[in-house]
Amino acid sequence: MNQKILVIEDNREMLENISDILKLASYDVIGASNGKEGIQLAQSSSPDLILCDIVMPEHDGYEVLHILNKNKKTSDIPFIFLSAKAEKSDFRTGMNLGADDYLVKPFDGHELLTVIEKSIQKNHMLKTSFRDTVWGQGFIEFKDRESKELSKLIKGKQKRTFYKKEIIYNEGDTAHDIFFISNGLLKTFKSSTDGKELITGLHGPGSFLGYVSILGNVAYTESAFTMDESEVFQIPKNEFLNTLGTNKEISTYFLMQLSNRLIKSEEFMVDLAYASNRQRTASVLNRLHEQFHNSQDLNSFIELSRKDISYLVGTATESLNRCLAEFRDEKIIELCPEGIRILDFPKLKKIIY
Repeated sequence: MNQKILVIEDNREMLENISDILKLASYDVIGASNGKEGIQLAQSSSPDLILCDIVMPEHDGYEVLHILNKNKKTSDIPFIFLSAKAEKSDFRTGMNLGADDYLVKPFDGHELLTVIEKSIQKNHMLKTSFRDTVWGQGFIEFKDRESKELSKLIKGKQKRTFYKKEIIYNEGDTAHDIFFISNGLLKTFKSSTDGKELITGLHGPGSFLGYVSILGNVAYTESAFTMDESEVFQIPKNEFLNTLGTNKEISTYFLMQLSNRLIKSEEFMVDLAYASNRQRTASVLNRLHEQFHNSQDLNSFIELSRKDISYLVGTATESLNRCLAEFRDEKIIELCPEGIRILDFPKLKKIIY
């Protein structure tokens, strides 16, 4: 069955041109001439992807995305903005709302189809991203003394639920709180001037975010973004700092966390300088599996887009794809529609070291 794309565009000529290109590429196309109609069609027809203009009558593109993100039935649909505006503020507004990409008019058919294919593939890779591993565990019960002390930071705090593709905080925002993830998957990233992302980490249940900025008394140095519906506890800055000053176990824990971040940053810099793409790729695959899987279960997958993995490796997507193809040919991994399956852990680790 062909994939279905909803195009929301008030310019009739533009709507017809986009529809013609998509139909030639064997997509089923549904058209809407305003935001209200687009919302209704998205909810009734369950498209595989939505292309949406920003400036429209009956709800603009930002309002359309906001409304769809609040509905569990439509929040998972990849969403791409179409706009004649190319200001950085427009990119940021769209991406902060949870858009998957942003096309600036005029664009050609190849560019349109490439962005659509990448967005659909990324959505497929993330649909079950790590959900069958640790995400069903809910709140992590701490067992040792240090962890029991840490649980006091969360006790009594209200748990907030964030939808998939929501920003928890933005790079540059004033750091008022730290955050504890009790359920879900988040990524932290830094943005370049042209809107591209550099992923700085993937974080699951049991992780604290934002404490580096609080301890350094600076604005948030990265953005935090939900890749799945997530449950998060918010801890005010003053309460966190007061606890550090009175609780040895908690202050020791966060000192160790800072040390680990520094060590990992130094290791990454050394890898960039001296390790080959093969070594860095193998290291990232191994780390992703160990971080999000409880065992070396060969039936489990690393389900993350190639683009995101390439950011973690510190290489171009094309270079990553060549490494993955080599690993596949060497029977170290299997490349599947669901993701990447590691077949030979000893051989993978041998590449790293």
